[in-house]
Amino acid sequence: MLWFLGLLYLGLPVVCWAVLVRTRVIGVTVLVVLAGLAFALFGLEREWYFTRATAELEIGYPLVTGLVLLAGGLAEQRLRGPRPAKETDHRLGGSIAAVTAHVLAGIVLAVGYRLLSYDAFLPSAAEVPPPPGLTVTHVDPGYCGSNFCSRTLAFGSTAGLPPAEIEARLRATLTADGWTPGPNGSLVHPHGWLLDDRLSQAYVTGATVELSGSESVNAAR
Repeated sequence: MLWFLGLLYLGLPVVCWAVLVRTRVIGVTVLVVLAGLAFALFGLEREWYFTRATAELEIGYPLVTGLVLLAGGLAEQRLRGPRPAKETDHRLGGSIAAVTAHVLAGIVLAVGYRLLSYDAFLPSAAEVPPPPGLTVTHVDPGYCGSNFCSRTLAFGSTAGLPPAEIEARLRATLTADGWTPGPNGSLVHPHGWLLDDRLSQAYVTGATVELSGSESVNAAR
């Protein structure tokens, strides 16, 4: 059920534009932009890449796509003139209702982030990109305890480096990316940006990195 709601959240702007489109050039341009936004958010959910602004991107998606739809509609109206009254009553009215519901869903998601972003989370493997010369050889699915979640990444060297050298490279790369010393020899980094103040924690041991995500620092006080 959740995967269906997620696809609906991503695909609704594309469906609305497919209903409203009146011209070929503007129609294809807007469709490509909407599909690109949906694909980027889908890739973020699938952990193809990582950004600290994940929460903000997910919440801002309805607003951005709504503005794209508005811009496309105005551009087509300037080119083709006002829509026929019959078409306006059905297609435009239904699409406006759908986009409004989409924006409301984003507002609900924003409230949900503020309520749930204090809980432990499973960090994305993309938070630790492999340094040059190293590759990720294994990522476990991870697990969650009472107040934390954890997963382990294993790294290998294309040049056959020993574990000690791999560890040194991993630590150097994480430090260059803004990770700072944390408790028990770990490195910590903000997981989110504005709405999510939790921390990602990395324990580097030889050729492995244990990533953990605990509850919010505010919740622990």
